[in-house]
Amino acid sequence: MAKRIMDRRAADNKYLHRDFHVSGDVGIQYVGEKYGDNGVKEYLRRFATSYYSVLILDIKERGLVALKEHIENIYEIEEAREVLKTSLTNEELTVEVSQCPAIAYMNSIGHTPSKWYIETTRTVNETIADNADLGFELIYYETDTGKSAYRFFRRCF
Repeated sequence: MAKRIMDRRAADNKYLHRDFHVSGDVGIQYVGEKYGDNGVKEYLRRFATSYYSVLILDIKERGLVALKEHIENIYEIEEAREVLKTSLTNEELTVEVSQCPAIAYMNSIGHTPSKWYIETTRTVNETIADNADLGFELIYYETDTGKSAYRFFRRCF
């Protein structure tokens, strides 16, 4: 019998990172318990500034449409496009999420998100907005489901 070799790469596999949300939340909880609310916010600001640097440059070049495309892509990756509603004008991007897929997953495996998990929405988006010269407002956020509404808008200078 001839030897058969299968050539596979990680990129050939579907990427689902749901457990990342749990480990991320555990990390945020550790930071919160050790360094408090401000420690969590500072950690997330540093993370978002670095991790989203390319997105921030794209927003500066293409405007709010780049941010809309980014958010929609995230929900495509999460296989949860149906929970997302976006509305874009020249001045504002409004985002509504009927249920956060990360929180739904954490709840499904018995992990209760930490009290700091909201900052992955609030602080991360505030940081992206600040670095892209935009304003950000978290309109509402339900901690049990992650149901939320927020908006990014052009600042008047």
